[in-house]
Amino acid sequence: MELKKINTSRSRFANSLSRGLRILESFTQNSPHLSFSEIQKKTHTPKSTVFRLLRILTELNYLKYDAENKRYYLGPRVLSLGFSVLQSMETREIAKPFMQRLSRECNKNVNLLMLDRQQMVFIEKIRVPSIRDFNISIGSSIPVHNTAPGRAVLGYLGKEKFEEIIQAIKKDPGAARQIGKNANRLIQLLNQVRKDGFAINDEESSKGIRAIAVPIFSPDGIAFAIDIVVAPEEVSVYELRTKYAPKLISTGREISEAMGWQWVS
Repeated sequence: MELKKINTSRSRFANSLSRGLRILESFTQNSPHLSFSEIQKKTHTPKSTVFRLLRILTELNYLKYDAENKRYYLGPRVLSLGFSVLQSMETREIAKPFMQRLSRECNKNVNLLMLDRQQMVFIEKIRVPSIRDFNISIGSSIPVHNTAPGRAVLGYLGKEKFEEIIQAIKKDPGAARQIGKNANRLIQLLNQVRKDGFAINDEESSKGIRAIAVPIFSPDGIAFAIDIVVAPEEVSVYELRTKYAPKLISTGREISEAMGWQWVS
C-alpha cells in the first residue's frame, strides 16, 4: 500500500513536470507573448491545471505576467535552462553589434549579463582567440554581490529592489558569510560604482579572474550589464580604470540609448 502511494506521487510529479515544460516550450520566437487561453490551447491541458502551473512558474520567475495586456512571457530564469528563445531576446539583439565593436577595439571577450534574483546570468558573449579560456557559457550564472556585473547593477537599483535582493542573499548561508561584517563595505563599493560609472572585481569572487563592468539602462529599469574579464597577469587594475573603463562606459551608454533610455542632463 505504501509503495503504491509512492509510485502514485512520483507519477503525479512527472505529469506536472511534463505539463510545466510544455507550457514553457509553447513560447517561441514567433509567439513570445501568450494569453491564458492561447497557452491552454497550445498545450491541450485542462484550464485548472494551466492556472495552477502558470502561478507556480510565475512565482519561480520562469514566467512573467503583463497585467495590462493580460499575456505571459518567459522570465530571465529560463535562460539557465538554455531555451532557444534566447535567440530572440530584444536586449541581446540590440547589444550584440556594440559588443562586437568593443571586443574588436579591446581585443577581449565581452559578455552581456542579466539580473535574475540574486544572480547575474550570461545571455550573450563575444569571444576572441586567447590562450586563457575563462569557461563562461551562455546560461551560466554568478553571484550579484561580489562580482563586477552584479555590483554594476546593484549600484543603480531602486531602494526597494535592492533591499529585496539583499534579504534574499542573507538567506543564503554562503553569501551571507561573504557579506557578513562587510555590509558597510558593500555599500561603499556601490556608492563608488555610481560615482565612477563602472565596477571592478579584483579576484574577489574567483582567484585568477579580474573584471570590469558597466550597467545597461532601459525604460523598464536596470537589469543588465556588460563586462570584460581578464587575467590579472595580463591587465592591471590601473589599466582597467584608465584604458578599458572609458570604452565600456561609452558602449554601455550607446546600448542604453538604443534600448530607449534617455539621459538626464
